[in-house]
Amino acid sequence: MAALNFPAAVCSLPAFALALSAQQAPVLTSAQRAALDVGRTVVTTEQRPTSAWPAVTVYAFVDATPEQAAAIFTDVEAHTTYIASVAKSRISRVIDSATMEVDYTLRVPVVSDEEYTVRDHISRAGDSYRVDWTLVRASSTKATVGHALFVPYTNARTGRAGTLLEYFNFVTPGSRLAGIPFVRNRASAAVRETTESIVRRVKAMRGTTTMARRLTELRRIVGLPE
Repeated sequence: MAALNFPAAVCSLPAFALALSAQQAPVLTSAQRAALDVGRTVVTTEQRPTSAWPAVTVYAFVDATPEQAAAIFTDVEAHTTYIASVAKSRISRVIDSATMEVDYTLRVPVVSDEEYTVRDHISRAGDSYRVDWTLVRASSTKATVGHALFVPYTNARTGRAGTLLEYFNFVTPGSRLAGIPFVRNRASAAVRETTESIVRRVKAMRGTTTMARRLTELRRIVGLPE
């Protein structure tokens, strides 16, 4: 997460599982897949009339299983340790074993730091995982919606099985400065930077006690044997 790019935490409900199963495999062009296979991120944007900032989707290859990648990403209180723009990430409310609200403080260039709370949900369909987030309250932001989708993916160049990460975020900022080109462009770039930070973090955590602990927690949340 960065420049009003909101990360997330966790929930497991049948409705979300159905939503995930309906879109397990993002449709990518051959050129996009080729870029992923050499370690590049793929970024797409869509300008929408309700916001000065575009909706941003970033795709990246993660050299780990979807379960491993989701396990690390849902460790929300660790976001401050590897996402540069996050000054605070703290679970403030546990709604049930798989639903929580998380308070964040985000470092934002030019404008004041943003404080906000998101409600996060996680779902699983087969070997795929999806984390959805929506805004609960914020110091200035009007709305945000996003998700991180982790699906099985085989790197065609290396033949290595891993994960396709689809990271989507759409923010409606409240600041009058949000439409300044520098701020708008920085916000979009932050989504890519967050995605790349997640990829690096997952790779660094493979084979560690942190990964083992997070896998146990994720399996508990989604109802799998630990």
